Amino acid sequence: MNFEAIIIGCITGFLSAFFGIGGSSIDTPVLRTFLNLPPLIALGTPLPLAVLTSTIASFAYKREHLVNFRIAMYSLIAGVPGMVLGSSLTTYFSGRFLMLLTAVVLCLVGIDFIIKNIMEKSFAAKKTFPTPPVYYIVSVAAVIGILSGVLANGGGIFFVPAYIIFFRMKIKEAIATSLLTVAVMALPGSIIHYYLGHIDMRISAFMAIGVVPMAYIGARLDIRTRSKTVMLLYGIVMVVFSIYFFISQLKI
Repeated sequence: MNFEAIIIGCITGFLSAFFGIGGSSIDTPVLRTFLNLPPLIALGTPLPLAVLTSTIASFAYKREHLVNFRIAMYSLIAGVPGMVLGSSLTTYFSGRFLMLLTAVVLCLVGIDFIIKNIMEKSFAAKKTFPTPPVYYIVSVAAVIGILSGVLANGGGIFFVPAYIIFFRMKIKEAIATSLLTVAVMALPGSIIHYYLGHIDMRISAFMAIGVVPMAYIGARLDIRTRSKTVMLLYGIVMVVFSIYFFISQLKI
């Protein structure tokens, strides 16, 4: 199981940094499917790694001046309290329900990546966009924080598409800003889920061995590469895997 955890850390660390989604959203169904961890443990164990992945990747993106600090700051002001509230609400839902909800969210994210791939040209064609007002950023971030807390993820799966759709950010800027936001937001969620007994620190530590190098590599590769084709393939794989995961959880 230790070797498998390292391999999972390598794969998910790379994908998380490349797509700016923190990692826990991918890790949960993988840990549940391949390591057969109990639902709530599979939900909480990857959360500390979201902090690690996002922090490492953020350093790479910051050097390229891709982070929108204004949007990140207001996202955190509303997102962190939302994360705390959502994490506390986790105990009111069954593990099976949260696994099914995770599968649905992953499917929607996969569809979003496919749509994002198609729409990228329309976003790139416009050079400037109006700066979103503070109340708009705060409202979106608060909702994302609550959802992220319930699903025990750093919020990247919601922030990246939200930044692009609602705030009209470029894809790489959205990824970079999301990672900085996730690095901070996942911390209180990690603490709460640890005290709730939802984190297997041994599995998390072995996954970290793979996450550390691959998160930085994933971020650097994203900076240097046009990710449209990879993003499309990733979206397709995410949709297929989420459907498989949903069906498998229904049978349990």
